[in-house]
Order: sequence, then C-alpha cells, then structure tokens
Amino acid sequence: MIFDETILTEESPLDTADEVTEEAIDTIEEEALPEKEEAEEEPEPEEEEQEPADATEIAHLKAELESLKKELSDTRSLYARLENECTEFSTLYPEVSLQSIPDSIWQSVKRGVPLAAAYALEARKAELIAKRASQVNVENQKMSSGSLSSDSYNDFFTPSQVRSMTPAEVRANYTQIVNSMSKWH
Repeated sequence: MIFDETILTEESPLDTADEVTEEAIDTIEEEALPEKEEAEEEPEPEEEEQEPADATEIAHLKAELESLKKELSDTRSLYARLENECTEFSTLYPEVSLQSIPDSIWQSVKRGVPLAAAYALEARKAELIAKRASQVNVENQKMSSGSLSSDSYNDFFTPSQVRSMTPAEVRANYTQIVNSMSKWH
C-alpha cells in the first residue's frame, strides 16, 4: 500500500483529472463510435429487410386493389345487364310481373341466359308438356270404353246397332260410328 500512496502523492490532482478525463473521453468516443456504426449498420439491414417486405406487401395490396376494382366493375356490369334485361322483359311481357317469375328462371339468368329468353324457354316447355298431356288424354279417351252416363252412351254405337242402321242413318252418325269403332274389340 505504501507504494500506491507514493504514486498517488507524486501525481498532481490535475494530472489525474486530465488523465481520467482523457481516458473517459477516449473510452466514450471509442465506445460511442462502434455503437453509432452498429446502430447505423443495423437500421440499414432492417430497412433493406423491411423494404422487400414492404414492397411485397405493397405489391400484394396493389393486386388486391386491382382484384376488388375488377370485381366492382363486374358487379356494375351485371347490374346494368340485369336492368336492361328487366326492361326488355317488361316490354315483351307487360302482363307478367317480375315478382311472379319462378326461381328456376332466375337460376337460368344467374347462369347467363337473358331473362326474356329464359322465360320464353320455360313457357315453351310448359306449352309442350301441356300439348303432350292433351295428346295422351285424347289417346286414353279413344281406348276407354267411355263413361256410363246416358249422354255418352248415345254417342257410342255397338257393331249390331251400326249393322241395323239405314244408309241415311250411317251418313248422319258417321263421326260417332268411327269413334265407336275404335272402342270395339
């Protein structure tokens, strides 16, 4: 310890303060510079890393924006098309309200078929079904033995009744006789 005291006593307090201050400044400057360099170096890679991430995110957002713009445009054109089709339908079928149109027709419209065409197609199908049903009913009536009411009985002639008729009676009842013949078995 004596050695330490002599060293301390030989130095002046100013020299010690200067050395401490210079050492402190050198230490602060040395420590500060690398920190500043590291601090400056760190943000650059972060910025470089952020820039590609930001650029990717911006590109993704731009693509999403374009997609939404296209979707909006498609929706607007769909509504414009439907408005035109409803106007055309009202012109072609003024007696039919849009609320009375069946869901099957609206499903066709959703698939891209014009409203008037879908309605006409359904009407034509219904017409053909009704016509076919009428034809089947007529065929069934021809093959039927008829009803048991007295009116229909007078319209039907048996083979023996036709044989007993005079030529004038046959001419007068010719249509009924032909209809009756289809029921003779």
